[in-house]
Order: sequence, then structure tokens, then C-alpha cells
Amino acid sequence: MTRSPELHEAKLLARGAAGGGLERVSLEPPAGLVGSYRHPGQYVVVEAGGKTSYFVLAGDPGEAVWELLMRPGGGAADAALRAPLGHGLQVSAALGAGFPMDEAKGQELIVVVTGSGIAAGRPVVRARVRDGEAGATELLLGVRTAADVPIEAELEGWSASGVRLTVCLSRQDASTEKAGYASGYVQDVARRHARETPKTRRMIFAAGVKPMIDAVRLLARDLGVHESDVRTNY
Repeated sequence: MTRSPELHEAKLLARGAAGGGLERVSLEPPAGLVGSYRHPGQYVVVEAGGKTSYFVLAGDPGEAVWELLMRPGGGAADAALRAPLGHGLQVSAALGAGFPMDEAKGQELIVVVTGSGIAAGRPVVRARVRDGEAGATELLLGVRTAADVPIEAELEGWSASGVRLTVCLSRQDASTEKAGYASGYVQDVARRHARETPKTRRMIFAAGVKPMIDAVRLLARDLGVHESDVRTNY
């Protein structure tokens, strides 16, 4: 049986709409937990209202304030989104191995995420932009419709910095949307891109629903990627 992680009180500092039906929640964890967040893609357990849920840390490693993206609809998210600012929530240390950023340095990186999986992709892309590797980074974000796109201003900023961004709409025709949008599931758009780009050594970081991740693993060879270079955050 997996042992439940030890929980500690973190102060609820702020929250606000992140777009796409997601809420950005800022927590101040105890100082002793800050250093546990070392790699993008790590996650925490949050207990609120007698319920526990897992959330990926959406901010940058090492920051004294932890950012989470929560979607209303059950579990600890609803209680956390109702709690007054200053309220204490129970959180674990950062868990999981996260993404191996050092391994991706100096090579092409494709970040493939769906929905709230953008929480895992956000610190990855931010780090690549800071490190001058925006032009060697592609972000494929899968959502149902254009109304479901989160953190839109940040996405536009990354695109302006050189990140190759494609928003993949699985339930809407993208032809009426602005540039950078495509119709289809994210793995299908990735397959189309694979036909159009030369096969070079690259890595894929994937976060989101299991069927998408399984499909990306199967697609890896067509993308010129060794299956062992397809990494998830868990």
C-alpha cells in the first residue's frame, strides 16, 4: 500500500481566473517545503474540505509561492476555491520526478499537453524561454474549443518569443480562429506536423490524459524520437 504523504499547512494567498475554466491559486507553503520543488512537472497533494486531490505545480521551481491551476467540479478544488484568503490548506511536499530539463538542453523539445496539463507545461516553456531555447521549443496544447484555452496572454507571449505554438481544437473547426490554431486531437496534429518536418533528434514532454500520452508514445518514431525520449511528469 502506498503511504500517504505528510501534509503541512500552507496559506491561501490569492486566486483568480486563468481562462478556459481554470482558476489560478497561489499558496505560501512552509519554508521547509519550498526546496522540494526542483523540477517542472512535480505535483502536490492538497487537502481541503475533508477531501484530497493532486495538483501539478504551475509556477517555477524554487519560488516561495506555489501556483496551482484548479478546475471547479469536485474534490479539494471546490473547497479551496471557496475558502477565504488567508485560510490554511494542507499540502504535501512536491512529489514526483518532474521533467528532466537538463537532458533536453541543446536539442529540440516538443511539449504536448491537454487541458489542465498546461500546469505541467507552463514552467517547462518558461524555463526554455529564459534559457534562450524558445526557438527550439514547440508547444502543442489540446483543448475542446477556443473558449477552453487557458493563460492565453502567456501563450501569446511565448509565441512572440519564438516558441512554436499550436492550439489544437478537438471539438471545433479551427479555420475561423487566428493563426496558431488547428483542428483535431493534439496527437493528430502532432502526426501532421511529423510529416512536414525533418526527422531530427528531439525529446517530447507530455502531460494530460492517458489516451493522449499513449498515442504520443506510438507516434514517437514518426516524429524522429526514441520512445525512451518521450517523458511524462510522473
